[in-house]
Amino acid sequence: MAITTPALGGTTLPQVYVKGGFMEYPGYRGADLEMASGALATDLISTSVKRRFELYWVGLTEAQVLTVLTAFATVDDSSASFTSPVGGSHTVTRDFGALELELTWYRGGGVARADVRMRLREV
Repeated sequence: MAITTPALGGTTLPQVYVKGGFMEYPGYRGADLEMASGALATDLISTSVKRRFELYWVGLTEAQVLTVLTAFATVDDSSASFTSPVGGSHTVTRDFGALELELTWYRGGGVARADVRMRLREV
């Protein structure tokens, strides 16, 4: 698996370098219900695997944070193309309930730095 530069909505994102900086959750969409007999009833929207993605950056500069904000704006109320750090292109939206980015600002080397988390969901 080749490492590539991530991109969202035509905006090149900063590279993720730390362990846990990119997580992918392949799974199915639908619901399970346990019947009175104990049997499991599953109703899937699709039998195709859909993915959720989480990107986490550590120590971004103010300019890099603005780049991430610009990219995130492309999925404010619609979908966009996402190139993952491990390759592959996916059409994504914000993850369910992810109306915001998680930004943690701090002083690093005499300048403002931020840790940023973004959550996306394959359409």
